[in-house]
Amino acid sequence: MTGSLIRFVRLLATLLLAAALPLAAHAQPTPQPGFGVMVHYLPDKQSIGEIKRFDVETFASTLAEMRVSHLILTLGQNSGQYIAPNAALEVLCPSSVANRPPRDLPLEIGRALRSRGIALILYLPFRAPQGDRAMMECLGDVSEQEPPPARFVAAWSSVIRDWSERYGALASGWWFDGTYNTKGITPAGWEMLCSAARAGATNRWLAFNAGEGAERFSAKSAPCQNLMAGEYMQPPSHLTGPPSELVLHVLTPLTASWGRDAPARFTAAQLRTWIADAATARGLFTLDMPIDAAGRFVPAHVALIKSVTARP
Repeated sequence: MTGSLIRFVRLLATLLLAAALPLAAHAQPTPQPGFGVMVHYLPDKQSIGEIKRFDVETFASTLAEMRVSHLILTLGQNSGQYIAPNAALEVLCPSSVANRPPRDLPLEIGRALRSRGIALILYLPFRAPQGDRAMMECLGDVSEQEPPPARFVAAWSSVIRDWSERYGALASGWWFDGTYNTKGITPAGWEMLCSAARAGATNRWLAFNAGEGAERFSAKSAPCQNLMAGEYMQPPSHLTGPPSELVLHVLTPLTASWGRDAPARFTAAQLRTWIADAATARGLFTLDMPIDAAGRFVPAHVALIKSVTARP
């Protein structure tokens, strides 16, 4: 084999290897503070079959029109249903495969957001789905009010790792809900969880939610946490966080509750103040906004946000 042919073969092999690498291998953009949106898109509302109706391009375009910097997207909550496949779950809980669609909606959304410069943060409960007894048993978990068993910590870490590596640079962060009881998690257990959350892209926002309100929105609940969970149903008139190593974040629903299709409960002036306060603090302000099964926002809500974020 001639030298030039050898070099060509090596180059071809390198190109093929690069093409085969997952998204995690590509450079990850640095997460940026700003104004964002959370959506509670859960199959227990729309049903797994409804996921095929989700219009990713319209959804992402609307977010861009509202000038958001990030989206928090629910992979699932406590029903045992998730909006994406997960190889680790298929192994751990084979019978649960019917609760996951073949369509990988977060992957499609992540790609659509990346093309528009919007960061994707994935939402997942910190514990096994509390409403699915069979999944709790196969994952080795107990009530979220009790300490998590070591077997569960290992199993859930493998589930988180699968999604982390699957989405790689498309995922700029994780928002873990229900971090109510972490007693008994060993340093090795935390290392499993934290490394799973960082797998595929090390520079991620990581938030662990210990609960709502002034006492808990800013709490650090995990050694690798770097972002306040921020849950605050009635934010103060001005956003300030206690002295903390965590990035300031306040998360609140635009309507009366999470994901509820109802009139907005805040004025444009309030929203402008909170977004400005977060910008001054180099933090995040996130509004939970309802969407329908196709991923469409309430037109009146979109109009309100566009009036707030429009450039002068």
